[in-house]
Amino acid sequence: MTALILLENYKFNDYITTKYPINYENKGKVANIPSNTEISIENLLKFLLIYSANDAAYIAALSVSNNLDEFINLMNDKAEELNMNNTKFTNPDGIDDENHYTTLNDLLILSLEVVKNLEIVTVVSKTSFISDITGKETRYESTNMLIEDGFVGLKTGWTDKAGLTFIGLNQNNNREIITIVNKSKVDENKYSHFSDTKLLYKTSIEIFQNFNIINKYQNLYIIRNGNTINYYKNQEDWSAFANLNKNYNLKYKKISDNNIYFQFDKYENSYKLINSKYKIKWKFDPLKLFQLIASQ
Repeated sequence: MTALILLENYKFNDYITTKYPINYENKGKVANIPSNTEISIENLLKFLLIYSANDAAYIAALSVSNNLDEFINLMNDKAEELNMNNTKFTNPDGIDDENHYTTLNDLLILSLEVVKNLEIVTVVSKTSFISDITGKETRYESTNMLIEDGFVGLKTGWTDKAGLTFIGLNQNNNREIITIVNKSKVDENKYSHFSDTKLLYKTSIEIFQNFNIINKYQNLYIIRNGNTINYYKNQEDWSAFANLNKNYNLKYKKISDNNIYFQFDKYENSYKLINSKYKIKWKFDPLKLFQLIASQ
């Protein structure tokens, strides 16, 4: 969220002068970025998203707002705009706080918004970067240990309350899969969130696939007129992303406004009913009809 708001206010190649809130103290993982130093937005994002430096988050916040509270308001306003209804931010770096929380579903909403931003996706897909911001040229390694396995993003995390966390983005196998791991056990090598991510990815590949509900040129409905039968076929495939382990039924739902509606699980589709060109025209002569009845 911090990166998203930063890029709503600056371009990738802009420069800012670093500054921190009054009485700021380093907490968690930091890069010791000095204050009153020029840095590009691109490099600030690298510290923020690749190296996961908490001090970069505070620099980003004060480059956008006059003070920390203003920036946190922007974060919560953006969450509300995205309908992240079970999220509240109290800081820009994600350090544990009783009033700072989110849910897996809200993280998915945020992730889907973030992947629209190619600049962020480009940054998080890098395995490392080099910077001399501290006065010494240093290589900073990504905290994402699955980049070589195809997970080009999005963000790692680790706090006492959240455990090991990772939002993964994998675009292999003609799929774009987002995995979200939270509260993974903090093991000795701090790798369990990556193991859990691989398990989720494998499950998604094996179980969730596009399923053809109605194939192209499959008969949709029949119109009968006397001794004539006309078949009306589907003109394109109707497919849905579905759990192949579940049993689904295609159900007729209704006919309305000259359309026939079908439902498949949570998906719905409609097809135009074509008026038949075959008609029967009846003609009656009331007098002849009366004479016929009378003669009987």
